[in-house]
Amino acid sequence: MDRSLRAKLLLNACKAPLTAWEALQKEGAAEALWVEGKNLWQKLGLRSSSCARLQELLAEQNWPEREMERAEAFGARFVTVDDADYPVRLKDLPSAPIGIYVKGKLDSIKPCLAIVGTRRCSHYGRTVAEAVGRSAARAGHQVVSGGAKGIDGAGHCGCLEEGGTTVAVLGTAVDRVYPAEHRPLFIEIAEKGALISEYPMGTGGDPWRFPERNRIIVGLCNRIVVAESPVDGGAMITARLALDIGREIWCVPGRITEEISKGTNSLIRDGANPLIDVDDFIGKISGKYGQLLLDFGKPEPLCLSENEKLVLGLLQRKGGRTLDDLMAESGLGFVEMQSCLATLCASSLVYASGPGRYSAGL
Repeated sequence: MDRSLRAKLLLNACKAPLTAWEALQKEGAAEALWVEGKNLWQKLGLRSSSCARLQELLAEQNWPEREMERAEAFGARFVTVDDADYPVRLKDLPSAPIGIYVKGKLDSIKPCLAIVGTRRCSHYGRTVAEAVGRSAARAGHQVVSGGAKGIDGAGHCGCLEEGGTTVAVLGTAVDRVYPAEHRPLFIEIAEKGALISEYPMGTGGDPWRFPERNRIIVGLCNRIVVAESPVDGGAMITARLALDIGREIWCVPGRITEEISKGTNSLIRDGANPLIDVDDFIGKISGKYGQLLLDFGKPEPLCLSENEKLVLGLLQRKGGRTLDDLMAESGLGFVEMQSCLATLCASSLVYASGPGRYSAGL
C-alpha cells in the first residue's frame, strides 16, 4: 500500500484534523507517522484520545491494508483530500475530514441541496420534505441528508421518486444500516447516488457521531433546507454550522403553538430565508436549470364529487379548518361533511392536523 494512503487511513480513523495531515506532509515523509511516534503526533496537533487510538491501530497488524480490503469487499472506496473526486466544498469546513468512505457515485458537478429536520416529524413536515426533494431533483439538484427517520428519509425518497441523485451522510460506517428499516432505501441510494461516511468500516451508531456528521452535510451543500425542527433538534446544529461557513439557510414555517416547529420558526426570526412556496424557492435557487412547475405527486382523483371538491378547495385556499368552520363555509350538513372528509382522508388529500381540525395534504 502507498505510504501516503496508509497515513491518511490511520489519521482519519483516529479523528485527526486535516491540519494534522498537512503538518505531516511538511515533515517530509508519511512514514514518519509510525516511525517517530508520540512526540511527532503531539507536534501534529493530535489530541490525547487521537494519540491513544492511533497507538491501538498501529498495534494491530496491517490495519490499513485490512481496512481497505473490508471497504473493497463491500464495494466502497476511501476518497482522500488529495483525490480528484474529493468534494471540493468540504474544504470550506474548519474541520474537514482527511478522507471519506463512498459507496456509490458522488456527482461533483450538480449543485447540492440539504434537506434536514426532526426524526419525529409531522405529516406536514414529511410532505413538504418530499415535495422539496422531488422538485429539487427535477431542477437538477443533488439532495443531501442524513439517512435518518422522518425528514431525512422523506427528502431522500422525494428525490428518488423523480429519478434524482441523492446522498446520505451516515453517522455509522457505510456498511452499517441505521435505522434498520431504511435498508431498502440505503440500497437504492447507493445504486442511484451515494452513501458516505468518515468512519472506518464496521463503526456503529454511537449517539455522538450523528451530530458530528452534520458538518459534512453542510460542507457538501450550497444551501440547507430545515423542514421542521424543535429548538433542541439536530437540525439546529446543522443550521448553526451552515451559518458559520456562509451557507444559505431556508426554513419551512410552522405553527407557533407546535414544539416541533419552534426551531425552524426561531431560525426565520433570526434571519433565515422563509420557504413559503416550493415552486418559488426552486426557481430562485435553480439558476441555469430554470424554474420548473411544482408537482406534489398526489393528483386529485377524477372521481371526487362536487361536495368533496368544494371541501378540498376550501382547505387548499384557507389552510387548516375545524369541522364547524368547514360546515359554515361550505353550507354542508354534519353527515355530508363527515362523508366528504372520510373520502378525502382515505385518498391522502386531507389529513387530521389536530383535534377536530383538518388540513389539505400537499
